[in-house]
Amino acid sequence: TLASSAYMIHDAVSEADLVVFIGSHTGGQVTNTWQVPKIGTPTIQIDIEADELGRNYPNSASLQGDARVATQKLIDAVESQPPRHQWLERVQGFVREYWAESEPLRNSDDVPIRPERICKELTDWLPAESALVCDTFHAAIWTAQMVRFSKPGQRYIRCAGSLGWGLPGTLGIKAAMPDKPVIGFSGDAGFYYHIGELETAVRMGLNAVMVVNNNYSGGVGETSPFERGVSLAKVAEDFGCFGIRVEEPSEIRPALDNALAAGRPAVVEIVSDTNIRAKRGWAPGEVDH
Repeated sequence: TLASSAYMIHDAVSEADLVVFIGSHTGGQVTNTWQVPKIGTPTIQIDIEADELGRNYPNSASLQGDARVATQKLIDAVESQPPRHQWLERVQGFVREYWAESEPLRNSDDVPIRPERICKELTDWLPAESALVCDTFHAAIWTAQMVRFSKPGQRYIRCAGSLGWGLPGTLGIKAAMPDKPVIGFSGDAGFYYHIGELETAVRMGLNAVMVVNNNYSGGVGETSPFERGVSLAKVAEDFGCFGIRVEEPSEIRPALDNALAAGRPAVVEIVSDTNIRAKRGWAPGEVDH
């Protein structure tokens, strides 16, 4: 989602002289509560549902139709226009700057583990044709900011509901993709919401892998700590799942391999730093990202 994604996207959108929403409902999550792009920026919205067109932004043009077909027609139309090398170079500069800033955190060997490192390990490990399904709040922000996709057929599916959607959402997607790797990602608080669905996963043979970023705080730091005596991996094992607990960065990849090969629902509990929280959405006019 734009509100929680890499700041390079915010930079580009905030400077764009035209923004095209493709298959987007332009809600508060996507637009950082309707601040990105700022009101007044010309917008084109493409959506197959007529009721969505112009519902949140006063579009300069609304196009009802299939996103793929309509976008291809736009591409065909603009190919005759002069190339915009200067703009493309500027956007590519945003990308380079973002990853140059992020890579030291993604490669950190700190213990407790930094969530950026978790996302880096997921990036390197996620198989082709897999789906990464993320819960809301910090889980969505971390993955949108720090996970990169480069292998064929990889899918990113964000929360379509409230906190806790991650586990049942992951199981639903595994039911729809039984022969593909399906990996869920949530925080400890989100996982607690519907932890009982592990029984459903075992009973129904939904062999998804659930990665839990466990900082024992629900993402709000030491002000609201959860009980540190609880091992979510052991809880998962009591449900009949494969459970494994990770406390060192070097343990993440082997744990993911073992979970995917377990032949049953799996929970990879990764203990992370309590006090590190994802950066919140940025809006035009803010100096510090």
